[in-house]
Amino acid sequence: MIKLINTLGLCLLLSGAVAQTTKNPAAVYLKSPEVADGGQVTFRFLAPNAKQVMLIMDDGKQRMMLKDTAGVWAFSAHFEPDIYRYTFAVDGNVLPDPNNPLIKPLFKRALGQSLAHVPGPKTLSWELNDVPHGTLVQHFYKSGIVGDQRDIRVYTPPGYDPKRKEPYPVLYLFHGITDETSAWTTAGRENIIMDNLIAQGKTKPMIIVNTLGYGAPEMLEPGAGAYSKEALKKNEELFVASFLKEVIPMTERLYNTKADKKYRAVAGLSMGGGQSLDVGLNNPDLFSYVGGFSAAVILLDPDYTKAFPKLDASINNKLKLVWIAIGKDDFLIESNRKYKSWLESKNIKFSYTETEGVHTYQVWRRYLTTFSQLLFKD
Repeated sequence: MIKLINTLGLCLLLSGAVAQTTKNPAAVYLKSPEVADGGQVTFRFLAPNAKQVMLIMDDGKQRMMLKDTAGVWAFSAHFEPDIYRYTFAVDGNVLPDPNNPLIKPLFKRALGQSLAHVPGPKTLSWELNDVPHGTLVQHFYKSGIVGDQRDIRVYTPPGYDPKRKEPYPVLYLFHGITDETSAWTTAGRENIIMDNLIAQGKTKPMIIVNTLGYGAPEMLEPGAGAYSKEALKKNEELFVASFLKEVIPMTERLYNTKADKKYRAVAGLSMGGGQSLDVGLNNPDLFSYVGGFSAAVILLDPDYTKAFPKLDASINNKLKLVWIAIGKDDFLIESNRKYKSWLESKNIKFSYTETEGVHTYQVWRRYLTTFSQLLFKD
């Protein structure tokens, strides 16, 4: 649990604080990141008065940046085609790249994480192609269960027909801790991935719903004890209640889908991965497909018999797919292996995959690409 707190603390660090950059308040434009042919990427940050500037990437490692005579700090290296989260640590203060408009917002924080896109071949599922595109819509609502104003974001596939005779299936896709509802589109590129797969005939046209993953959003306020056992328990219980009683009924009221498990799948990453396993395995009469991407099962009750009190082999006849995947160098790997062993002891049928990678959207985009192709097929 200490390792989890330290790692999640790094995620919060990436959310940033206000950094001191220069005594000259005039705006200065730098090209950052500069992506050259072949994948050479240069990150730049203007801070002539700073003593040290570090680049923090998805892997959490801090890379030393060097300052030139104009006070511009830079770091350059080769990166494989992908999309990378990064921030700058300026004398200990962390903030996104002020010269980069691509950003992933963070929940309850003014600053987010910048995104560096290293283009690759059009065969990569997240690369923009000349194909029909779906639509993204944001809905706001008052949660009577949580007691706040919140939102869901909804992807509808190209050519979505609200009057189509056959209802559309829905994938409820959850984000991770410190993220908010836009994460799966800004960093995850879910809409582009789905547009490409649908155009290629690799996945069925489906609706995707991204909902806010906090049942107790106050737990992320400074000094609130975000990772205490009590806070995590309250967060999970209220999240699940709101999701089942508010989000699903609202989706089925607003969109052409059907209140039938045949049309429902649930998946998520990190905290959302633990939540999707919680929701899906504890409610097999509501869902047919369940996916956990780098699932933070350690945020649930460590006694899995309490977290999944009714789970037994009978679920094998109710769920079409339980799909779990995680990177080999992910800090959650051991807890996922432990959870895998526990599921095996209960004779639960599931797919389990370990891939290369850490706790990052580089693996989660690939997981979504694979998982979505397994859904809603007879």
